[in-house]
Amino acid sequence: MDAKTVTDAHAAHRPLLSMQEQQEKLRDGEIWGFHCDACGYEQFSPMLRCPKCRKSDLSTRQFSTTGKVVSYTIQSVAAEQFMNETPFAFAIIDLDDGPRISGWVPWVARPDDLPLGATVEFTPSYKPGMMFEKKG
Repeated sequence: MDAKTVTDAHAAHRPLLSMQEQQEKLRDGEIWGFHCDACGYEQFSPMLRCPKCRKSDLSTRQFSTTGKVVSYTIQSVAAEQFMNETPFAFAIIDLDDGPRISGWVPWVARPDDLPLGATVEFTPSYKPGMMFEKKG
């Protein structure tokens, strides 16, 4: 039996962009994610099928590094990796030309420090997660 003609519907498939490749791009200051060519749905986290239309017509795409804050919570007590950045905001951000993602914004102690709708920009960091800085 020819290996090319054998297909297993339950076989694991590799995403178009592995998490390691995505992390390398983040270190280079680029946000890459996934785009459904069938319905236009986009998301940052890896997907093998579109959660909206269930098709597998996917491609990778570079997203903007700027966006608007839509929600956040202020962290005053943090894990050891973030001790020197507290307080900070863990935020939900609508990228200017991409999906909604989460990240952290340093030096946010009060709601006045980061109004909803504020523009933030992704900045590569050696810290875990995605760091965004306030613009303007």
